[in-house]
Amino acid sequence: MNTPFPADCLTLSRARCGQKLRVVSLCPDRPECARLRELGFCESAEVCKVAEGGATICSLLGMRVAIGRELAAMVQVEPLCA
Repeated sequence: MNTPFPADCLTLSRARCGQKLRVVSLCPDRPECARLRELGFCESAEVCKVAEGGATICSLLGMRVAIGRELAAMVQVEPLCA
């Protein structure tokens, strides 16, 4: 999987299922990220990764959103303290 972030950065695609996260940044040079912002994946947004398989399913703003693995790799996140 090709990610625009360094290998030590946590991305949505690398996060564990059930983990509560905060969006740190989106890849700025990809047009697909504009659609992610429209869906609510903005800096400081809280998201919970619910499941992964063919798509990554997240709980965000009271709704469940499914995005592809490639898009999930463009979302840098950090874990939220419980």
